[in-house]
Amino acid sequence: MSTVYLNIEEVRKRKGVTKSHIARSCGHTPQWYSKVSKGEIVLDVNKLELIASILEVNVTVFFDNKLSETLNFGLKQLA
Repeated sequence: MSTVYLNIEEVRKRKGVTKSHIARSCGHTPQWYSKVSKGEIVLDVNKLELIASILEVNVTVFFDNKLSETLNFGLKQLA
C-alpha cells in the first residue's frame, strides 16, 4: 500500500489537477491533501474511490505497479 499515494500523485500531475481541487472536492483542506500526497495519511476505500472519481480513473490504477504503462495506454485511447 505504500506506493498508493505516489500513484495518486502521478495521476494527479499527469491530469493537471491541483492538490487544492482534490482537497476541496473531498471536503478537506489543502493541508490534508498535502499529508495524503506525502503518505502521512492512509486513505480509506471511500476516499480512494472519491479521488479516483475526481481524477476520472478506475481506483485500481492506484494499486498498479506499472502505472506509467497503464496511464499511457489509457491516455492514448482518449486521444
